[in-house]
Amino acid sequence: MRNTEPESGRLEAELATMLTQLAELRDREAIRQLVVSYAHFARTRNIEGLVALYSEDAVFDVPGNMGTKAGARSGRDAIRETLRVDLPRSDPWPFLHQHVIEMLGPDRARGILYFELRQGIDNLRTTHIGSYQDEYVKEQGTWKFRSRRLSAIPLNNTQP
Repeated sequence: MRNTEPESGRLEAELATMLTQLAELRDREAIRQLVVSYAHFARTRNIEGLVALYSEDAVFDVPGNMGTKAGARSGRDAIRETLRVDLPRSDPWPFLHQHVIEMLGPDRARGILYFELRQGIDNLRTTHIGSYQDEYVKEQGTWKFRSRRLSAIPLNNTQP
């Protein structure tokens, strides 16, 4: 009779590795969807949808060159107020590009997302390029923004 214990141990180890890899892939995809949902809610001006993507203790840091008061907003209420004032003025059309995600554990990650912003109020002209430096946290099984720091470069082009 053949001893299958070493083979069984190897299979269990491979299965454990695959399950860990699968969990990380699912987390990465959930974070990607979080960012895509943010762009969709910004485009549709769904402020409550946007606010729901932030953790309870989130921070949103905005530069002054985005037509708003510069600085960090702490907590969902402060973030909601900023979005309520700023979002309707611009009619944003965000286009997402590279998204780098670094997993820091099973419930923490950080990332950088690059974007270009077109504005409906400006004939859909690209008005800014930039990035978000994000920290993500898994809150009750759902990935949320723990912090978002927006960096944007205004483009002074005159294209129609």
